[in-house]
Amino acid sequence: MRAGRAEDLTPLIELWRREVVAGRQDMVPEEARIRRMLSRFDWEARSRMVDDGGRLAGAILLMSRPSPDGIIASLYVAGPGPIASDLARWGLQLSRAAGASVAQSFMAKGQGGGLGEAGMEVVRPWWRMDRTLLDDLPAPARVTGYELADGRNAPADSWVGMFNRTFADHWRFAPRAEEEIIAGKLAELSLMAVTSPGREPAAIAFGEVERYADDARPQPVGLISSVGTLPEHRRRGLATWLVAELMRRLAHNGASSASLYVDGLNPMRAADVYRRLGFEVAFEAEVWEASFS
Repeated sequence: MRAGRAEDLTPLIELWRREVVAGRQDMVPEEARIRRMLSRFDWEARSRMVDDGGRLAGAILLMSRPSPDGIIASLYVAGPGPIASDLARWGLQLSRAAGASVAQSFMAKGQGGGLGEAGMEVVRPWWRMDRTLLDDLPAPARVTGYELADGRNAPADSWVGMFNRTFADHWRFAPRAEEEIIAGKLAELSLMAVTSPGREPAAIAFGEVERYADDARPQPVGLISSVGTLPEHRRRGLATWLVAELMRRLAHNGASSASLYVDGLNPMRAADVYRRLGFEVAFEAEVWEASFS
């Protein structure tokens, strides 16, 4: 095991793609997105690599963020069982030393044995839900008392506040800054429901068109994320409206299929909303955690 280096990025992406083929993960983001995410990453301090015959056999990247639950450390572990176990132990030790309250990792259902051997346990199901965008798209149904806005005409400076207020009562919520929420997203795929009259923000949803290597989904994929409604506006059909509208806009922007991720224990039963829109669970993951508090 050795410290990672910036030049490990290309072989790391190859390793992550092998993880998809092996069924331990569901996808690898586009390389340009990965490079943006890791542009300031401290490879020496926060990563470890395992070499085998000239290629990476395993890797771990550790990232963290503050939350109301304390610092949450995210462990991005790749490699088969014994390698994953050794890497996860290193990540847990560093997380504890850095003052994290919780260390967390996602792995395909039934594939996290190495994480369990390192001392983590399953705390949550996490699902990817898919559907085609090539036909039979549901018609967006406007909700009385609201109108649709997007990145071109939404109330100024409202995205950050909306995101953080919307998800504050969700499991493992961590506040986000503007560059994490809206930067780089197409204006027409950044949707907001606002009250009418008054134009007060009520719900949000984002869409992006992505291509994934070694992926069985029809490409490109329309990724739908951050679907959320402020508590005082929930259970009125706003999420259904925004997701249905996003599907049509994603298809117009070239996407052939749509995917979204949902907490399997979401108390608002979000998965039921998505099923009514034609989505079905296509990939089941598990959230593994270790707590230091």
